[in-house]
Parts: sequence; structure tokens; C-alpha cells
Amino acid sequence: MYNIRQFKSALYLLLLLGITGFCIASDSPGLWLLATGGILLNAWLVKSGRFVPLPRLLANAITLFATAIVVTEIYQGDNTPILTIGQFLALLHLVKLFEQRANRDYAQLLILSLLLMISAAISTASLIFGLIFITYLLLSLYCCLLFHLKVEADYARSAFGINDRSATPATLLQDQKYLSRSMRRLTTLVATAAIAMAVVVFLFFPRSGAIMFAPPSLRPSQAMTGFSDEVSFQKLAQITESNAVIARVEIAQNDQPVTHADAPIYLRGTALDIYSGRDFDHGGPWTWTRNRPPAGEDETYNVSSDLVVLNDTIGPGPIRQKISLDPTGTHALFAIAGVVSIDAPNTLAVRYAHRDGIVESIEPLRRPIQYTVYSTGALQQSDQADGGEDDWRLSSIDPQVAQFARRPDVCGADTNGRTLGERPASGDHSYDRRIALNIQNYLKNNYKYTLDLTDAASIGDRDPIAAFLTDFKKGHCEYFAGAMTLMCQSLGIPARLVVGFRADPNEFNTLGNYFLVKESDAHAWCEVFTGSQWETFDPTSSTLAPGSRLPGVFAKLSNVFDYLEFKWANSIVAYDRDQRETLVESLNSGISRAAVAGGQNMGQWPDRLNKWWERIRASLLDATIVLMILCGVASVVGFLLERRKMRRRARRIGLTALPTAQQLRLARQLAFYDELLTVLDRHKIVRADHLTPLEFCRSLTFLPNAIYDDVCRLTELFYRVRFGGKELNSIRQRHLTAAVGRVERALTSVPTNRPAY
Repeated sequence: MYNIRQFKSALYLLLLLGITGFCIASDSPGLWLLATGGILLNAWLVKSGRFVPLPRLLANAITLFATAIVVTEIYQGDNTPILTIGQFLALLHLVKLFEQRANRDYAQLLILSLLLMISAAISTASLIFGLIFITYLLLSLYCCLLFHLKVEADYARSAFGINDRSATPATLLQDQKYLSRSMRRLTTLVATAAIAMAVVVFLFFPRSGAIMFAPPSLRPSQAMTGFSDEVSFQKLAQITESNAVIARVEIAQNDQPVTHADAPIYLRGTALDIYSGRDFDHGGPWTWTRNRPPAGEDETYNVSSDLVVLNDTIGPGPIRQKISLDPTGTHALFAIAGVVSIDAPNTLAVRYAHRDGIVESIEPLRRPIQYTVYSTGALQQSDQADGGEDDWRLSSIDPQVAQFARRPDVCGADTNGRTLGERPASGDHSYDRRIALNIQNYLKNNYKYTLDLTDAASIGDRDPIAAFLTDFKKGHCEYFAGAMTLMCQSLGIPARLVVGFRADPNEFNTLGNYFLVKESDAHAWCEVFTGSQWETFDPTSSTLAPGSRLPGVFAKLSNVFDYLEFKWANSIVAYDRDQRETLVESLNSGISRAAVAGGQNMGQWPDRLNKWWERIRASLLDATIVLMILCGVASVVGFLLERRKMRRRARRIGLTALPTAQQLRLARQLAFYDELLTVLDRHKIVRADHLTPLEFCRSLTFLPNAIYDDVCRLTELFYRVRFGGKELNSIRQRHLTAAVGRVERALTSVPTNRPAY
């Protein structure tokens, strides 16, 4: 029998699929490039006859070195152990590929690839990975069958002394003609039986109790950029646009699904009522904080499958929101105003405050959760005009803000032209709502919305809110809401800043009947007590930057993919015994309806197929052209941005005198030193222009010994790379980044006792 040539091609494809699946699960593009390049290089060497196996001693040394790296990473805790082990398995792939001598090495490669995919499957719930995993399983079955046939063929040739040259041409032709077809049939038969058994086991023997492979926890690299449960104006441009979906919200009122909304949907996360202002002792964060209710004023519940009533004021037609929330790393549970009850399929410990109607989780949300909330749509009211407490009076308000709020063109004027800003302080709260509306409209009509606040760094020690109102007159929603809240508080009107999500009513997925909430929908607005009730005001400019919604066919494809990924996570990854019972009931009713309607719709299929084909043919051409243009533009923009980033880094660390190519190379190698300077700069330790890196390092003797030693070692490595020609691989760079992170944590936790100059 001739050599099984299909086996090596199938094996290389299998290894590429395994590496791709793991890198998607671990978000490791660098590892993907390394492993893919190694696999393709090995395939070319084998194909061209240039392949020479690695010596055993060298292969063992590389394996021991990779083992040491894995043990170090697990000990340091920089990554989850399962992903770290997966990286080790990926490196073993390359070692075994370049060490292969016999069938035993091929068998080890098959086992390593399977273990790698298992580690990835434990770490992700991605739909893309699920599709790759299914393809991988089918291909692995085909590859295992080929491997078994190859082993038997090699044994037969060895036993009978047969090789390809001594085989008759007729025998080779017959094998080439029928072998592939026979293997495909056998693979299809075995795969069909395996898939059928897997589906039966999955449907009728679901996981019960604790989920063995729970959805992956939130990793630092996945932290949400749009929402934060605290607002600090020292990070002037922290908000980052991101179209990643963070939540899906199914809304119903009076048991009728809500499929559209006439206004944005405000999902409250947390309420902040105290502004710290300028703190000269600590550099001042200008931070909004929430004054926690005293002990006994908030209530703690353990929510399970039973509905937990938080507020007796239910009212007519409560709004039901079934929310599927991705991990945020915060305590916030988002809901429409006026929460009255909450339930969840799994136990969830929550805290509810009657004062501001905020519901939050006891533990930070590091896993996807689902919960159902019933709300009235109106804010929780208070019996006292100050909202129950005078917490808002603790805000530190710049006099310039208070003076600005009293201007007649800002807060309004009475019939005699006198400012309305003096009324609340005198005890007259009948104009509070009118004042709040005037302030809201003034900000909307006279200020601009932007995320680019690079020029705001020039305000120095001034209050950012005061500078926003009087100088640069532009900002993101936190500036607008913060300014209105402070102006109302300065006039004696209770107000608070609320952060959450402002969901676009047009972002409705018709396939899943839910509203999409993206990270870019993170928003801040203001709530004001207008004498008798709390009301919502959104002062953010009417020139609100439009969302990057995809046009036409791309929006539809995006909705389809989001729906599939949502169903994959909820119906496949999180499938349990309760969902099995629901599925059985749905199948019974669906079969009954299909039997009745099947005969009626049979004659309409030819027309429907013709219409669908026309739509698909017209859409595919447009989609292909647009995709090609977008890919080209994205490649050029990515290249230019990366080059600009490297040039700026080279300028910061003093490489401008070198040729351009050498600047870019060293800028990539010396990223750790640039990060070190940035960390020191954040702690007011700045290198003067006349100091060399070594002189600057030796001047930091006021630092604690451990921090000083780390900085000196990093500086020494800077010289070895800059002037000694040392090259840093990706693993070494990750270790250096971790070392810089330790320096930052140490600087944060330990006072530096820097002497005054």
C-alpha cells in the first residue's frame, strides 16, 4: 500500500485549528503568529525535503525551559493556570513538530492538540470558538483514522519489505482512487453516530447543581471600558468608545413585549451625590462618590428562583426587564428606575438602598449573570425635600461654579428680571423644576459633546467642572451631568449624578426580541429633587456624537451573529435540567403547530426561495466590496497608528538621533522602560531632560530599597538593550511588564518620602 499522504496534510490543518481555537480563547495573537509560523515552516521543510529533526538533548532543554516559564507564571499568578498550561502545550507542539522521527511523535502531536483544545474549551464560551471546536472534532476523527491506517501500512511495508517504488502502478492507482472515498465514508459514519449520541446525552443528561465548566471569569484584559461605578476627573479622557455588547435587555409591560421605544432607555447603575473637589494634600481627585446609607437603611437579600420584593410601591403595569449582563468587575446591577422586585435563576446576593433606589451585587460581577427586574419607571420618592439626608450638602463646590449657576441666563429669571437662583436658598422651592430645566437647556444648547479632551490638561490646579463651564466648554457626559448636579446643589436643590447606560431604542434585535446595550452606551445624567419628587434630567449636549451603527446588510449580519452567540451562551454553555424541561415542552408544542401549518405552507416555498436568492445575490456583492475597502483602510490606519506610537515612544526615551528603522526596533524592545517612566511620572517622579537614565536611577535613593533595586535593574536592562544589542523575546517582555506593574503597586501602597527640593 502506498504512503498515506493525506495524513500529514490533515495533521497540519488540525494543528492550525487547535492553535487558532486556543488563541481565540486566551486572546493571544502573538502566540498564534508564533505557532502558526512554526507549523507552516515545518510543513515547508518537510515538503521540500530539507527537514532535519532536532537533537533529543536540545528538544529536552527547550521543554525544560518552557516548563520553568510555566511554573513561574503560575507562581506569579499573571494568568489563569489553565491558560498558562495551554501556552505550555502550544510550545510543546512546536518542539514535537521539529523533533518528529516516528509514528510515536505523530501520536503525541494528536494528543497535545486535543489537550490544547480542552484547555481552551474550559476557558471560553465564544461562539466562534464553538464553531472551530466542532470543525476540529470532525477533522480530528478523520485524522485519527488516517493515522491508524498509516501505522498499519508502515507495519505492513516493514514486514514485507515493500516501498512505494516496488509497488505495482495498478495497485497505487487503485489505492489513490478508492482510499480517500472510503475514508470519507467511514469518517462520516462514525461522526454521525458520535454526534447523535452526544446530542442525546447533552439533551437528556444535563449538568445539575454546580456547573463543572462554568463560564469564564472576567480577566483584566476584558475589563469593560465604558462603565465605571466611580467618576474621577483626573482621568480626563478615560471613556473609550467600544461597540462590544455588554448586556441584552428583554422588556415587557402588562405582559406584552416592548419592541420599540420612543425615547432612550435609561438603565441606572449607581447614584453619586458627593463631589470631593480639590484635595491639596493628596493632589486632589475631583471625584464623585456615593455616600453609603447608614447601617440599617439598606437591605440585603439572597435572590434565588423566587421573586424578592424590594419595594411595596408596585403601581399599575410594572415594567419587566430580563437582563443578561456580561461581567463588568463592578457591583452595579442595571435597571430602569423604580425597582420594586428582582429574581434570578441562580443565587445572587444583592443590596438595596431605599434612599436612592440603587440595587447592587454584594460581590463584584466577574461572571455573566441573568436576572429579572420589575420597575415602575418612576424614581423612588422621598418624604423629605432633602431626599432623606443632607449628604449632597457635603459636596465641595468651587465658588466659580456657584456664581455661574446664579446667572439669569443659566438658571432663569422671574418677570422682574431677577435671577431665580436665589429662590431655593430663601426656602422657596416652587421654582426648582423650572431652574433645573433652564440649567439643562443651557448646557444642551451652549456646549459641545466630545471625547477628545487633550487640551483639558492645561487647566492645572483648577476644578475641572469650573474649567468646563467657563473655558473649554466641551466634554463627555460626565462633565455635563456633573456640572448640572453641582450647579443645582450650589443653589440649595438636592441633586445627584447617576451613571449607567443610555440604551439606543433603535438597537433592537428582532431575532431575539431584546435591546442591545453596548459599552459605548455608558452614560451619566442628573437626578434632581424638584420640591415634591425626584426627576431625571439629561443635560448632555444635543450634538451627542452618533453611535457607529453599521449600515444595511452589516447591521443585519451583526444582529444575526449576536443572536447566535447569545443563544450559544445561554442554550448550550449554560444548559441545565430546568432548560431541558422547557425544551421538551417547546418541542411538543412546536411539532403540533408544524404539523398543522406544514401542508398550508408547502406550496409557497418555491416563491420564497426565489426571493431569498435575489436578495442574497444583491447583498453579497455589496458586502464584498465594502469589506475589501474596510480591510484596506483598517490595515493602512493600523500601520500608521503603530508607527506613530513607536515614534512617540522613541522620542520619550531619547532615540531620535538614530535612523528611523533602528528607532522603531528599539522602541518595540524598550516598551518596558517607557512604561516605567510613565509609572514614575504618575507618582510625580519625573526625569529631568539633562539626566541620563543611569543618573536618574541613582537619584531615586529616597525610594524604598525594594523599589529602588527594581528600578535600577530595569535601567540596567535598558542599557543592555539600547547599547549592548540584547534582544528581548515576547515572554521576556511580558515578565518585564509584570515587573513594572509590581513597581507601580509598591509605589501606590508605600509612601516614597521624597525630599523637597
